[in-house]
Amino acid sequence: MGKTADRFAVVLLLALLAASSHAQGQERLRLAYSAISGSMLTPWVALEAGIFKKNNLEAELVYIAGGSVTAAALVSGDIQVMLANGDVVVRGRLQGSDMISFADATSTFVFSLMVRPEIAKAQDLKGKRAGVSRFGTATHAALLAALEHFRVPAGEVTILQMGGLPQIMAGMEKGAIAAGVLSPPVNIKARKMGMREILDIGTLKLPYQQSTFVARQEWIKKNPEAMRGLARSIVEAIHKIKTDKPFAQKILAKYTKIEEPEIIDEAYRIFALNYLPEVPYPSEAAVRRRLADFASNDEKARSANAKDFVDLRWVQELERSGFIAKLYRR
Repeated sequence: MGKTADRFAVVLLLALLAASSHAQGQERLRLAYSAISGSMLTPWVALEAGIFKKNNLEAELVYIAGGSVTAAALVSGDIQVMLANGDVVVRGRLQGSDMISFADATSTFVFSLMVRPEIAKAQDLKGKRAGVSRFGTATHAALLAALEHFRVPAGEVTILQMGGLPQIMAGMEKGAIAAGVLSPPVNIKARKMGMREILDIGTLKLPYQQSTFVARQEWIKKNPEAMRGLARSIVEAIHKIKTDKPFAQKILAKYTKIEEPEIIDEAYRIFALNYLPEVPYPSEAAVRRRLADFASNDEKARSANAKDFVDLRWVQELERSGFIAKLYRR
């Protein structure tokens, strides 16, 4: 009996040591995504396909609605990486933060301006309520761009913070708001519910980091191997999305909680085939555009250099090494 107990103790100790060794080999990080949208598919697939683990990352994904709130969690150290809109980086760095974007999932608006059936044209939005997730987010910037396109003064529309894309759609359904900015697959679902798209904001082709991966420079400097693993994971997840449609659609349905196959199929087509880049460099052009937008009210924006807001080296390293070309067998 004593020998059996001793053998059990030895086996248990070896198992614990093995587990400890495995844990020590994995770089831990918490990555937050800021919307329930197809633009967030890359980290979802990286986790579900085991790509993070393959690249020695023990990654935990958390949902924090709205880029501005997600940015606060990054600055406080609650998370190490976020996937959010580029505005939070531009505003944050102008205020002294060291956050920086290092890979884009989408470098333009992938949103629709959706309205309730009684809204016949954009001019009908004057005096009405429109929903965004939060002020300072991609949905807010997209709404302002749409209103400018239609020459509807933003001051003549009451803009409400709804919390997230599902809440914007729910507000439209209940009549609490007359319009809202939605992205696939939520906008497709809204269309099936009777809402109308009056503008595909993506057709404006405005440079904008709707979803970009962001970290603090202090954390990047201390964790270069984790950054290399993260960059590889992003690139490999993009390849997985583009080449394994059934798996990508399954994960998109899981995280968005949308089960209609036709909605998921259309969302996949829009994001994976039309907007998701094989080589996900962060967009300097998008940063320059936003700095120009902010320059009239911010002296620091007038003198800022867009190159200081993006970190190209991690994607550049993978492209120059041939890693990305090998994935696509080019």
